[in-house]
Amino acid sequence: MDGAQVVVNAYRPVSGELDEELRLAEGEPPPGLRGVLFRNGPGRLEVHGTPQMHPFDGDGMVCRFEFGEDGRVYYKNRWVRTEEFVREEQAGRMLFRNFGTNLPGGLWKNGLRLKFKNAANTSVVMHGGKLLALWEAGLPHRLDPATLATEARDDFEGALLNRRGPPSSWISRELPFSAHPKVCPRTGELFNFGLQIGPSPDLVIYRVDPAGVVRSIARVPLEQASFMHDFVITARHLVFFASPIHFDLARALSGLTTPVEAIRRRENESTEILVVPRDFHGDPSRRTPPDVSVDRFRAPSGFFLFHFFNAYEDPSGELVVDGCRMARFEGGTVDLRDPESVRSVPFDPAYPTRWRIDPRTKSVSESRLTDVPMELPFVDRRRVGRPHRIGWGTVRSEQSGTPVHTAIGRLDMGTGQVVQRELAPDLPGELVFVPRSDTADEDDGVLLSVVYRAESHTSELWALDPRDLRTMARWELPQHLPPGFHGWFVPSGANRTVTATED
Repeated sequence: MDGAQVVVNAYRPVSGELDEELRLAEGEPPPGLRGVLFRNGPGRLEVHGTPQMHPFDGDGMVCRFEFGEDGRVYYKNRWVRTEEFVREEQAGRMLFRNFGTNLPGGLWKNGLRLKFKNAANTSVVMHGGKLLALWEAGLPHRLDPATLATEARDDFEGALLNRRGPPSSWISRELPFSAHPKVCPRTGELFNFGLQIGPSPDLVIYRVDPAGVVRSIARVPLEQASFMHDFVITARHLVFFASPIHFDLARALSGLTTPVEAIRRRENESTEILVVPRDFHGDPSRRTPPDVSVDRFRAPSGFFLFHFFNAYEDPSGELVVDGCRMARFEGGTVDLRDPESVRSVPFDPAYPTRWRIDPRTKSVSESRLTDVPMELPFVDRRRVGRPHRIGWGTVRSEQSGTPVHTAIGRLDMGTGQVVQRELAPDLPGELVFVPRSDTADEDDGVLLSVVYRAESHTSELWALDPRDLRTMARWELPQHLPPGFHGWFVPSGANRTVTATED
């Protein structure tokens, strides 16, 4: 089956909101698997007949998979009812600009329209008793963990309100809260960041205590509004990669282009690495967050990456960072109704790469871990900020014929060995690792993934062995799900997120 046509079929809109028990199609439920997997992604790539021209634009839809004591699995899906989603439903037409889609009508309709849709479609996190649907550049949305009903646009008791004056407040009244927070398994703290755009762009960073209260907000001034999607933490630091890729804000905010089309690369410039102490302080009630001390390093080359595996500090004091390195990232739109448009997407492969940052010598070294291109990397969340060895991800293979990943892989970062399983023409989603117990090894448990089945235009929930990627169990969903982004597993009977293990 043609890979581009598979992508077009997969991105068709979801047919509705359902509550059903899933039918076991193969295997046996993994013993001891109890809890809930939450997953977020775009549920539709059109708004009342207007196509959305980038996968990041689709209205967010959260899915809930509950693994019961009896081995049964119960499924629920709900739209995240953002203010923008509700208003467009009431109007019956597109009302807001998006990351890759302007309003119909050209410059007249888009000029100086500074409010973009918060699609709430990228990830989810359970922290401090709250389930949050996350997006790249705005507030999280709080959902009921049992019903998935949208409860509020959550500003953390006012801590995420933008207290700076114009022009910053004209662009947004809210501070951005990214889709890739990190929860420390030792302290239970959540760390996150956001890119606050304007004449003087800032990287805003947050520290949230285990109860879900924002304790500190600080900022790192940036020379350019670099596109930063993810970051990592270690025992003592936060680490950010500022690639030589930025937004032409004048063109994007004026309505001449969409934000994704306003992405520009600064040629012959290396990637800057920002290292911030984890114990930063900043009163959340201040009008302007205080500057925080930051050490700046230069990588050997310029590159881009969407996602990291993890990071840690080795005994010598070096920071070890593993991520998926792309040579470049080019902004552009795609018509997900058209196979030819899908084939033409310029999307470089991402290779697992290790960076070693030496604070004493201010040097950065870079080495590729494998020649197998991988994305949506995942490690045991008990290892966040601590030494790790095993990671999983989706794999881009030659069989797909498109930039979409049709295989899955397990990477041993000590040896570079990759265990790979091809699923083409099917499309696997992110692999979420669930440890067998709190003290189990970092690859002893279950991998969970939502897989789009191309031949039947359906989706399934798969449970896989983390060591050899064999299928342990497979459940049929009552509807297809477009390729999503990220998920979070919450163990049964626990309000916790992860538990640390000994090194």
